[in-house]
Order: sequence, then C-alpha cells, then structure tokens
Amino acid sequence: MDKIISSFFKSSARLLLGFSICVIILAVGTYCIDGNIAPRNIFILAWMFLCLTIISTIEMSISGLRKWAVIPYWIKKLIFMPSYAAITITANLHLGSVRDNIKRNIVFVIALFVVVYLIASLIKYCIEKKQTDKMNDALLMLQKEIEKEDEEM
Repeated sequence: MDKIISSFFKSSARLLLGFSICVIILAVGTYCIDGNIAPRNIFILAWMFLCLTIISTIEMSISGLRKWAVIPYWIKKLIFMPSYAAITITANLHLGSVRDNIKRNIVFVIALFVVVYLIASLIKYCIEKKQTDKMNDALLMLQKEIEKEDEEM
C-alpha cells in the first residue's frame, strides 16, 4: 500500500505541471477570444488530472514487477497509451464549444495527443537512460576497483 501511495504522489507531482499549463492555456485562449472561463471547464480539467494520475499511479506501481521489468520501454508506453488517449480525448471534447465541428476536432485532438505523448515519452526515456548509464558506469568503476584489489592481494 505504501508503494501505491508513493506512486500516487510522484505521478500527481509530475502531472500537476501539465494541469497548470492546461489551465493557463485555457485562460489565455479564452481571453484572446473575449470569452469567459466556465467553471465547468476547470472541473473537466480537474477530472482529467485525477484520471491521468490514477493511470500513472497504476503504471508506476506495476513497474516493479519482474514480468513487467523485462518488457521494453516503448512497449510499456504503447500498452498505456490507449488509456491516456481515451481520457484526454474525452475531456477535450467536453471543453468549450469543441463539439461544433466534432470530426475535425477529434482528428486534431488525436494528432496533438500523439505528438505530445511521444515527445513526453522520449524525454522520459532520455532521462531514465541517462540515469541507467550513470548507474552502469558507477558499477563498472566499482568492479574495476574490486578487480584491482584482488590482483594486489
């Protein structure tokens, strides 16, 4: 249970930045078209934030399982992508007057989601790879030091 709670806090901290950016974009966009921010839109974004946090928590919680650890990074991301996409698309279609031209907006939201998801996954992959390379380098240095000590004895 502690792992789930810590995963929830880690994922919500990461997604809070995205939520804040969405609220700012919504506010700026509404200001540019001389409209008012509907409280409904903020609740929709909050619902989306909560749902994405839950999915991210599940993803982080099962990352420690042995069977899950052997799966390549990009396969893991593709497994969870439909869940993230469903919530994002559903929430975006309920914001503002997106339903006026629904087919064009669905295509736009899907394309935007795929681009943002792939960029975010690539950034996360680079960060994890850098940490893993750093750990491997440290382990190699330790192994060389141990070998030197064994040779000296």
